[in-house]
Amino acid sequence: MHNPNPSDIESSYKVPDQPLYLVGTFDNGVTVLSQQIRALNLVYALVEGGVIPSTHAGDTPPKQFQKKIAIVGGGFTGLSVAAGLASKGVEAEIVLFEQRDTLLPLQQGSDTRWLHPHIYNWPAEGSEISAANLPLLNWTAARASDVVVQVLGQWRALVGAHASSQVKLFCNTRHLQIHESKYPKKLTIEWIGEERDVKSGNAAGTAAGSTGQTCDFDAVILAIGFGIEADSRLSYWRNDIVGQPNLEQPRLTFLLSGQGDGAMIDLLRLRISHFRQDRILSELFRDSGSLIERLREIKTEHEQGVSKETFQKFETLWQEEQAEFDKVKAKLGSRLRRDTDVILRLKVKKLSDLFDGDVRISFQNRVLVYVLYKCGGFVPSTEKETVLARQHAIPPERIIQRHGTKREMLLKGILSEPLFAVLESRDRDKFRQIDEQQWSGGYFGYTGVEEHAFKADDGTKDAWRKEYLPGATALVASTFCSAVAGFLAADHPADSRLRVTLHRAVSFGTEEVLQQCCRYFGVNLPTGGDSPAGRTFPADNATIGLAYKTHQMIRSRQGVDPGALATAMRFLNLHQASRTMSPEVRFVAALPILTSDKKGGRNPVTGVLYIDSQAENFFLDGEKLQVVLGMIERFAENLYGDALADIDRISNSELARGRSRWHLAQPIPTEVDHALEIVDGIRLPRREGADQFNLEYSDFIPIRQIL
Repeated sequence: MHNPNPSDIESSYKVPDQPLYLVGTFDNGVTVLSQQIRALNLVYALVEGGVIPSTHAGDTPPKQFQKKIAIVGGGFTGLSVAAGLASKGVEAEIVLFEQRDTLLPLQQGSDTRWLHPHIYNWPAEGSEISAANLPLLNWTAARASDVVVQVLGQWRALVGAHASSQVKLFCNTRHLQIHESKYPKKLTIEWIGEERDVKSGNAAGTAAGSTGQTCDFDAVILAIGFGIEADSRLSYWRNDIVGQPNLEQPRLTFLLSGQGDGAMIDLLRLRISHFRQDRILSELFRDSGSLIERLREIKTEHEQGVSKETFQKFETLWQEEQAEFDKVKAKLGSRLRRDTDVILRLKVKKLSDLFDGDVRISFQNRVLVYVLYKCGGFVPSTEKETVLARQHAIPPERIIQRHGTKREMLLKGILSEPLFAVLESRDRDKFRQIDEQQWSGGYFGYTGVEEHAFKADDGTKDAWRKEYLPGATALVASTFCSAVAGFLAADHPADSRLRVTLHRAVSFGTEEVLQQCCRYFGVNLPTGGDSPAGRTFPADNATIGLAYKTHQMIRSRQGVDPGALATAMRFLNLHQASRTMSPEVRFVAALPILTSDKKGGRNPVTGVLYIDSQAENFFLDGEKLQVVLGMIERFAENLYGDALADIDRISNSELARGRSRWHLAQPIPTEVDHALEIVDGIRLPRREGADQFNLEYSDFIPIRQIL
């Protein structure tokens, strides 16, 4: 397991010698998901580093909080910080400030912008997954306004599940000023604002309106984003009609000024009909496997600093893969709008300079703009905007400026001069914050620090360490497990417990874990209580972890003493992430689903079926075992066969999986072979090239089906 140093993470957010933190302000990766990950990484660092104390899992939180934390900004970043702190049970009052009238103000009502969590990583593995896969405030690809609805719904549920008095919200804040406190290691904030209902952001029925207040805080977290564009007539998040067909003249010319992702997205919207990032990439490159692999290599080389000459590499690739590229060009050419022309006003004279070096354009946008350039889809120019507008008779309403934001001005407006001077003196590169998850799987599913959490009581561990689980995955797993349980229940005693469930191998944060895909099915099961679906287990724990490491079916020995079985479970750290095994359990089995490891470096176990029983004479072998193995094999085959083709908008999406230290099969530990055994002489279910179980819903409809 990778254990990142919390103090190293914290230092990339912190203004030196001040309890002041900035989230992503000076980073290039500015997607909603990257900011949410940076926010949760900060929470992980503050909690694990002991900067902000938190209540241990299962303990009673204090009635009064001794610390106060201010979060400035009620967008995706600020809400994610607040959600992370609340879910970890921090012993502090959290005050959230938003300058505008509501939470997530920029994206509220934004119907012309499409948000996709991973598409900016294209063509990397897992980039087409529509779910953010976050443990908190998770969302799936949709219009920005619909993503707001998703996130606010989860925010309300989270605040309702935790002490609502722990979080306060002020909207319409004016004169928010942060300056030094007379107390050491604190900062003072003075503001005028309206206290709102923290769940909805709405004004309470008895709201008293704006009030002026001053308060000291132990930590101030700036989640202010990047500001509004200084030069644009219409903010990026405001609704526009550039993506719609013209209803006026048959052909209109637009002047687009800018050379970042915002400008490139608007260029693509203006020139490609029915444009949506995920959809166009899928349509253009769906049947270009070799081309995708080459593009992945170019992206990796750029990110690792091996080569920054992206444009020339595209040119070389076009020559070497001309047949494939010509197909892509033909597809895009057929989608070019005939009612628009675009002049792209740039600072750089050579178009190659737009693609090379440390430019603020994502790789997938570079690929699309490059193909669009090959199609003659726009005209680059370095002339002044006024000259271009006059030459082509372009009115102001068809001039779009995407010149970025003034981040320093935003900070200077709210920080005292000494604080801003300290911030200015720090090298911007020291504020670079990784946007890859640094927390371990299930970290936000319990309160307190990781070291003490595993000492939580059994009641706490019944439904903790949960991570996002796609609903379609849970549904299919439930159907399969109920079928297996129904078969085994035929000759199982009705007064003894039988349980069947399925786990999938999946990466969350810094480790690959085994995630329970559905509740238990079987005989004589308790009803009520929280569902265990979504729980995560370290991949080296318990019976399922042993099957994962050995790549073999693990089964308790026939007639094993329950005490010996319990001893084996203690050695396998069952209680680290799960409740203590019931002393009445007399049989356990874990059957792995294997896959070919063509991509290299991964554990070939993609899932594990788990079975246990309290019946004295229950044992899975012989013909009964062969039937279960056959059921698993048919299940795996259908996940990747014709069965899914009959289900509209459900697919088994490629999911990025981490590298496992058990790529090679490990032997069963001698300390447990008195109670557990590897089952030899059987053929385990195996699928060629199918290395994930990630069924998810998508509203993706290929354009060819609706034209």
